[in-house]
Amino acid sequence: MASPVDVVRALWDAHAAGGIDAMLAAADDGVVWQPHIAHGHVFRGTAELREALDALAAEGIVYEAELHDLEQHGDVVLASGTLRVHRNGTSEESRVHWAYHFREGRLWRQSTYASREDALDALVALRAVAVPLAVDEEPERGGEHVVRIEGELDIATAPKLEAVLLRKRPRDERVILDLADLRFMDSTGLRILLRATAAAKEGRWELYLRNVPDNVRRLFTLSGVLEAVPPDAPPDAPPAAGD
Repeated sequence: MASPVDVVRALWDAHAAGGIDAMLAAADDGVVWQPHIAHGHVFRGTAELREALDALAAEGIVYEAELHDLEQHGDVVLASGTLRVHRNGTSEESRVHWAYHFREGRLWRQSTYASREDALDALVALRAVAVPLAVDEEPERGGEHVVRIEGELDIATAPKLEAVLLRKRPRDERVILDLADLRFMDSTGLRILLRATAAAKEGRWELYLRNVPDNVRRLFTLSGVLEAVPPDAPPDAPPAAGD
């Protein structure tokens, strides 16, 4: 398996050969991006970032980046370089530091900082507030099982949900996945939902969603799978305990 530094270097090699489009094509679709253009905004997936870059290009704003150095800090690779912003005939240049965060050997997040010191301080803070995924299945109530998830659903935490959602279930059982406390989902979580939809159809049990956050529904839309993921729970489904 390639090291985190090798993965980041490969992304920058793709950038050098074909620009930002080539870099994004080489990255996983579920990567969370917080680039220089965002001014603090987070793009939940490559599709969202592409959309933002296309909108800026339509306004005559183009970004050009050059890599100078890579250094690894645990599960984070810090890249230092120069960013040039071309805007309607004018150009601005600044020093930028990109942090690439890895889980289980795979890139899951990229964030951008104005100084190396800011980047290192942020890495310490992010490690302190990392949100694990909690999966809880309530006992059967009126023929319904409610599976609640809380935290971030990504490549590192997805096996927890997979173990619960994809286990063999009796025919006609109704399962409602409550996403009220889900803070983030990447393409790995999306794939589990699609697999669970297929498993429910094959096993002849029912799977529904409840309290889908706006950012997750946007992921469904941008990924073109809105009609393929489990539907919202019908009105006759009893609410979960505490609702």
